[in-house]
Amino acid sequence: MGRQKNNLSRLFQHSFLFFLVRRLPMFIVGAIFHSLGTLYHAARPRERRTFLRNILDFARPLNRTDADRIYFNAKKGLYEHYTEKMIIATRPMFRIRRFIDRNSTFTDHAILDEALAQGKGVILVTAHWGAVELVPALLYTHGYPISIILETTTPQLARSLTRNIGDSDVELIIESAGARVLKAGLDALKRGRILMTQVDEVDAWRKRKTTTIQMFNRPMYFDHMLDFISQRTDAPAVGIYGRRLRNRKYQFIAEAIHSQGDHPKIAERAYQQWEQFVLSEPHQWYQWKKWRAMLPEHHGTADPGCQDIS
Repeated sequence: MGRQKNNLSRLFQHSFLFFLVRRLPMFIVGAIFHSLGTLYHAARPRERRTFLRNILDFARPLNRTDADRIYFNAKKGLYEHYTEKMIIATRPMFRIRRFIDRNSTFTDHAILDEALAQGKGVILVTAHWGAVELVPALLYTHGYPISIILETTTPQLARSLTRNIGDSDVELIIESAGARVLKAGLDALKRGRILMTQVDEVDAWRKRKTTTIQMFNRPMYFDHMLDFISQRTDAPAVGIYGRRLRNRKYQFIAEAIHSQGDHPKIAERAYQQWEQFVLSEPHQWYQWKKWRAMLPEHHGTADPGCQDIS
């Protein structure tokens, strides 16, 4: 096996940080992660340049002139993402539930209730935007049965997540841990559960130059897997996005993507919903490292300076 890269994700998932996160208040954990992230990027000028270049590439067709501000705030959002990820992986569930209760609102959750009441399960679509790491905790707190498709950079994170959920009604579908993702996802829906997936998980897209969608004023690769899942299960789809507010407060928003029996454009609608949230607050999105991999115009020109952030 080759030597693993020392990227930002591995830095934040160092075993010593697991030890600290379990024991320190969240505001101190956040300060540590933001400081480490700032030092990391200060020492990685190529990653900084790639990060900013991709934001400039995003902004240009949209005639946006705020790329520098997006870049500055997106870096802070990235560090906050890791803070949330490690808190979820290490804190007892009762403390996570208390944190969610005290610091979040859930807008239009009746949309999710109505979809779940149809008895077909629910395809819950989100993206690497805002407090996505807290969405499963939100649903657990509100008593929903949730199955999550995810991947982890380190086995330690996968073990910590699995141990932390204990006997709660949360299922993790992790391919690197041996799960057959599609089969497990279809089975979860068949059992009437909520299946959570991320529409912008570009590494899982089936990319073809001839299959694109117009997004952000340019063609983008388009993956039809959500359409396949919808047609196989007849499950309704709902989007949930977690907007970060000030002082670690959160607003979770549910929006219907389609209703039972209305299949044809679920993937297209999910992409458009993701686009809507990114355009409204691009600094809350943190997949900038993989921006070029989403675009046919940049086919074959991957960004070596941007590391995985799972």
